[in-house]
Amino acid sequence: MKFKNILAASLIPFNTLLLFFLLVEGRLDVPAWLQVFGRMHPLVLHFPIVLILLYAAMLLVTPAQYKKEHWFQSGIEWMLLFASVTSAVTALMGLLLSREPGYDADAIALHKYTGILTSLLLFIMYSSRKWLATRASMAGVLVVVTAGIVIWAGHLGGNITHGENFVLLPVTPDNTKPPVALEDAVLYADLVEPVFQAKCMGCHNNSKAKGELVMDTKELLLKGGKNGKLWDTTKPDLGLLMHRIHLPLEEKEHMPPKGKPQLTEEETAIIYAWIKGGAAFDKRVIELPVTDTLRVLASKVLKQSTEEQYSFASADEKQIQKLSNNNRVITPLSLVSPALVVNFYNKPFYNIQQLEDLKPLAEQIVELNLDNMPVKDEDLKVIGSFKNLRKLNLNFTGITGATLGELKNLQFLKSLSLSGTAVKPSHITVLTGLPKLRTVYLWNTPVLPADAAELEKQNKNIAYQTGFKGADTMILKLTPPILQNEEQVITTSTPLKLKHYINGAIIRYTFDGSEPDSISSPIYKSGVSIDSELTVKTKAFKPGWISSDVVQQHFFKSGFKPDSAVLLTASDSRYSATGAKTLIDLEKSELNFSAGKWLGFQQNAMEAKLFYSKPVTAQTVTLSLLQNIGPSIMPPYKVTVMGSTDDKNWATLATVLPKQPGKDDTNEENLAIVCRFKPVQVKYIKLLVQPVASLPAWHQNKGAKGWVFIDEVFVN
Repeated sequence: MKFKNILAASLIPFNTLLLFFLLVEGRLDVPAWLQVFGRMHPLVLHFPIVLILLYAAMLLVTPAQYKKEHWFQSGIEWMLLFASVTSAVTALMGLLLSREPGYDADAIALHKYTGILTSLLLFIMYSSRKWLATRASMAGVLVVVTAGIVIWAGHLGGNITHGENFVLLPVTPDNTKPPVALEDAVLYADLVEPVFQAKCMGCHNNSKAKGELVMDTKELLLKGGKNGKLWDTTKPDLGLLMHRIHLPLEEKEHMPPKGKPQLTEEETAIIYAWIKGGAAFDKRVIELPVTDTLRVLASKVLKQSTEEQYSFASADEKQIQKLSNNNRVITPLSLVSPALVVNFYNKPFYNIQQLEDLKPLAEQIVELNLDNMPVKDEDLKVIGSFKNLRKLNLNFTGITGATLGELKNLQFLKSLSLSGTAVKPSHITVLTGLPKLRTVYLWNTPVLPADAAELEKQNKNIAYQTGFKGADTMILKLTPPILQNEEQVITTSTPLKLKHYINGAIIRYTFDGSEPDSISSPIYKSGVSIDSELTVKTKAFKPGWISSDVVQQHFFKSGFKPDSAVLLTASDSRYSATGAKTLIDLEKSELNFSAGKWLGFQQNAMEAKLFYSKPVTAQTVTLSLLQNIGPSIMPPYKVTVMGSTDDKNWATLATVLPKQPGKDDTNEENLAIVCRFKPVQVKYIKLLVQPVASLPAWHQNKGAKGWVFIDEVFVN
């Protein structure tokens, strides 16, 4: 009881001191030892919050018959006392903490007042507890008001320490930024600012300006903090911001501080590339060269934002098949999309009638590729009738630009390629009003960079690409080596053929799956051969240049080509290639799943049988498969290989469960799944390839069945 009286008595000096500090706050000079006391505010603030809410719950929901019990009266009184004391102490700590530099007095005022009000209300409630015990309604209102104030105070505190609207942000629709397509993205707003908001603005905002740095606006960013401006492109490390980011985590000045969420490598690279490129706030991503580091990073960050939903219905499948041929290939944009892509090939067979024939599909065509076709000015009238076009390629065609106005009806057009044509600036002007147009490619045309700049003034949303705009002093990145081996399937020892167009570039390579480096990886010289199944990785290096990206190619070895094959289950009718012959024709397909060279399976597993006229001694079976995560083309769930010498008695030779990709893995690539087993003599081989039954939760088609696409089987 003595302890209880001491605690109760402490409420008077605590609250008196709280009011005194509030009155003299402007002249309050907090010594170092009291700063330590103030900085304990975040450690103890949880105690009064929990006690107040628990007290309110017990007082409001406990049945009346229990409230008269001695144990209840004693327990709830102790709880109110502890809540009152800890609230007063917490408010005192917070008031002292607020006197430190970095906190804006106006921004934290409401949080401070709600904390002090909570302490005073609890003091009043405890002092008048006996009077309130006979007035249940009054006590209920008072405790609800106090609980509401403490919740509001916590919300305001969260805004100060973690950023504006921290508590309610996940359920606030207005703060959920819609995905931005690459062609619409702005460098700062869509790439850099989200990083600052997630990792920096919790401590550097209008409410909590640590180091006198506020990052809420462009002007405040450029102003910097008490240690100076954030970046300086004349310095090797680009200034204060990058210096702090790259300090060891244990260093006091490392940013973000230890214990806070750290920047990822990708986020660090985005900030670095943005500053190095001039820290432009209004520049759009598509204004950068396609090889620019920041544009490459943007394509990764924003790649999920470019998927478009189409309101029109799918075209008749028979109509598509009727109009598609070797010279005019019509394919769906993806497996689940009604949108169509049309590519023209074989220049001698092109004429305007080839375009006219596509009118039944005019609503569904979103991409049209007429690159290097003899298109004439009058053909643009037909093209202008494909009202849902998003992408149009007229590179190196015969148009002069005189009839570009025929494209004014393409209200959804985003990308227009006119490189290698005779178009002039005056012709381009008619397209500046297209609402969705973002990029016009004008390489090798009469349109000069100065002309492009004038055109961009008419519509700042459109970027006109006339060629490389870098300065001579830039450190350039090497282009990747050229892999000249056309055949991916080898039957005997085959020379590896690599070259590079930059004089002095050194090509290094590996065969073991590792990435080539500039020191230990072998240098390519003529005479290097491939005589087994392997993956070649190659990279170019040159002093004074940034090393190239890695080029890789998997080479398949065919040791025992089957004499024949048969499919025991039918492939999807849209992806049937040449039937069972596809598996053994030694012709690798390109990555385009709609190229007509892949066998596709979804509703059922692929079962196939391979035949040999004479027994062979096999020890590996390799399947060539496609991975394209967006359209749900995944590695199979399971591959089973069986062998027999008489087509009656079968033995399981190998069972493989391929690793499934994650959401951040490479979207599109060729897969080689190797099934190994002890050498065995076979005349018949049976394959069972089972698609994934349910796509993972992170996939856009989660829960649906996956596809398996296969184009070749190799036995060695």
